Amino acid sequence: MVNYTITNRFNYRTERSNAISYTLVCISGECDWKFRASSVGFDYCRPIVVVDGSHLKTPYNGTFVSASTLDSAGSILPLAYGVIDSENDRSWTWFFERFRESYGIRGNMCIVSDRHESINKAVCRIYPEVAHYACIWHLWGNVCKKYKKSHDVLSPIFYSMAKAYTQDDFDELMGKVQKVDMRVAEYLESAGRDKWARLYASVNRGWTMASNIAECINRHLLAARELPIYDFLEEVRRMFGRWNYNNRRNGTYTFTTLGKKFQEMLSMNKYLCLRMTVEPSTEFVYTVHDGGRRFILNLNSKTCSCRMFQLDEIPCSDAWVVIKKKNLVAEDYCSDLFKPTTMLKTYDVPVDPLPDEREWNIPKNILEDVVFPPRYKRPPGRPKKRRDKPLSELLFGKGRHACSTCGQLGHNRRSCSFEPQRK
Repeated sequence: MVNYTITNRFNYRTERSNAISYTLVCISGECDWKFRASSVGFDYCRPIVVVDGSHLKTPYNGTFVSASTLDSAGSILPLAYGVIDSENDRSWTWFFERFRESYGIRGNMCIVSDRHESINKAVCRIYPEVAHYACIWHLWGNVCKKYKKSHDVLSPIFYSMAKAYTQDDFDELMGKVQKVDMRVAEYLESAGRDKWARLYASVNRGWTMASNIAECINRHLLAARELPIYDFLEEVRRMFGRWNYNNRRNGTYTFTTLGKKFQEMLSMNKYLCLRMTVEPSTEFVYTVHDGGRRFILNLNSKTCSCRMFQLDEIPCSDAWVVIKKKNLVAEDYCSDLFKPTTMLKTYDVPVDPLPDEREWNIPKNILEDVVFPPRYKRPPGRPKKRRDKPLSELLFGKGRHACSTCGQLGHNRRSCSFEPQRK
């Protein structure tokens, strides 16, 4: 039986300053009923932290903030969450201070968020040595609002440019943007290539180019955001507990060498190598001919001149043809982060259930603490229940995503019938 002790209550502060309205519920934080699972599991994930906030719909308002990452199967692993009064400098600074106390700092760690000014300031203060990248989806949304021209033409070009592997591909795509609208190219340059382009990132971002995993958490909590603060936090805890159980079960019943998402990527690269030829140079260095293009592969260092091998940490199509020629096992050249054994270690610690409130050990000083509601002033107009859609979504709707294999619109990589193009 777990002994639960309440170390803090949800303290509604009434000062006139921009104080924190609610306490942070950090998954490895100070509360004894914390989610210890993420504190242990983060060590077996790529050190990429995605942060975001969403507004609550209660009469007292407030903002739900969260930090999350991806596990070895590409599923969401929540790291920390909390409720603050609003997205201001003091609130985000407080959040990152608690996060650093709980998780510290890791090598090649990076933070991905939208271009919120308070988040940028807080990261510079608390994590000055950590790379901070922008969500490419939010960045392109700003472009659509600022420059209302040729969005349907520039959108697939921008996303391909952000995910480009080589300098030649990036320059070619940037040239196309300049021909369509020079103002968009200048805006992207002013935002900093290292903030949104994977090619210029100082650390490996993998496939985490957007803050969509945080947006996914916000979407699952859409109805819960209308609940009172205590019921809302309880619903968050229960949802993360269900995710922990389901992900651990999926890892137990995964019989492939890699997780589902990465096993599909490996199989796709195997299909792409059918028409390639190999020219050996040494025992580990090879020249791979793909039509009219030539790539240099070093199997010992797991690098390729296409840069897919080292960035994706999965054998690219060039590496596949060499591995097949040498009768090697392709999975041996994949990162250990993508294997089910790593996923089982990620969820080795389960989320402990929360007992009945009558069994909690509440210190006397906490029990006698008087909690006041925050100051409330009803805003004008009807309360919003739906988010404000960007202009691009109003004009074209959802589903305008490009295929990750060929870059064309109207289908995904599973139904792709086009000849794949190098990025």
